[in-house]
Amino acid sequence: MKSRFGLSALVALAMSLPIGLHAQEVPAEFKGTGKLVVNNWGGPTVEKMHAAWYGDFPKATGIDVTFTSIPDVAKLKIMSQVGNVEWDVVDFEGAQMLQAMKGDLLEPIDYDLMYKLVPKDQLDPAQMTKYGIGSIAFGTIMAWNTETVGKTGPSSWTEFFDTSKFKGRRALYARPKPTLEIMLMADGVAPKDVYPIDIDRAFKALEKFGPKVDLWVEKTSQWDVLIQNKEVDLMGSSLARTMAQVEKGEPMAIGFNQSVMEQSYWTIPKGAPNVKDAQKLVAWMMRGEGQRASLKLLPYYSMVNKAALDGLPKETLAKLPGAPENSANSLTINAGWWLENDAKVQTRWLDWLSRR
Repeated sequence: MKSRFGLSALVALAMSLPIGLHAQEVPAEFKGTGKLVVNNWGGPTVEKMHAAWYGDFPKATGIDVTFTSIPDVAKLKIMSQVGNVEWDVVDFEGAQMLQAMKGDLLEPIDYDLMYKLVPKDQLDPAQMTKYGIGSIAFGTIMAWNTETVGKTGPSSWTEFFDTSKFKGRRALYARPKPTLEIMLMADGVAPKDVYPIDIDRAFKALEKFGPKVDLWVEKTSQWDVLIQNKEVDLMGSSLARTMAQVEKGEPMAIGFNQSVMEQSYWTIPKGAPNVKDAQKLVAWMMRGEGQRASLKLLPYYSMVNKAALDGLPKETLAKLPGAPENSANSLTINAGWWLENDAKVQTRWLDWLSRR
């Protein structure tokens, strides 16, 4: 599906944002004349954030950017096999990146080039790999309707499933990831001790807590409707979608304790049409000023450049999963564990879900 968010709209939005480098200040290594195809997840949220990240990139460097979606490792593999890779930069989730790495489908990130634009000490090493660097980290958090549950909601997943303390209908995402992690935390496992997942214990906890879930959500877009229609009272919900509804005036509150984070990565396919220019764009997106501008627009994510948090108002920091106070007791999805165990878990999960 092609994004309808064209280059002219991207640049128009970018020009309204306070981003630092002017064209004449760009290092010579970042100049060019080509065109890049970026494969991301689409939608207005992503479009706005990307506008803040690199909307000024074409004007500053001379390199145009176009967009498509959705990132798909199997499709990239086919492109590679037939010698016709169409994407220059891809925003892969962690497990997707690892899968692409196993298939030898990615170019190494040119960190030497990146450090000519972004100070090395600003970047979080935990989000830097040989073949990808962090794009965003997105979160699953506890959310509740303040009109039915009250201003104070559950502070842990154990409390989330306490139906005597917090009455109402509950919803969770109908996928084993991050449901198994949530079930283990509900069963008393600290976030730092969840991995490697004890699969038997996780499914035993699922048998205990799963029946308390009234609605298993198949698509993330359903969260918007559930919140608007007030169909459930407590949710293990998407942070970005929930906060967007809160800002529209919906009576929702969230808690960051034991939130679940998942990291995505900017990658460059091997055999991409414009690898050299793709390296320039990936480096450009690591600038603190661009990431800070995106967080001001959409404060629901975590960024690789730690300097992006500098100067943000307290009310913005309060919404960010990567802010120190919000991430102190969170869990980050272990993409490597899921790559190795996903097939085995999926079979067992689908069997359990079919019996609900």
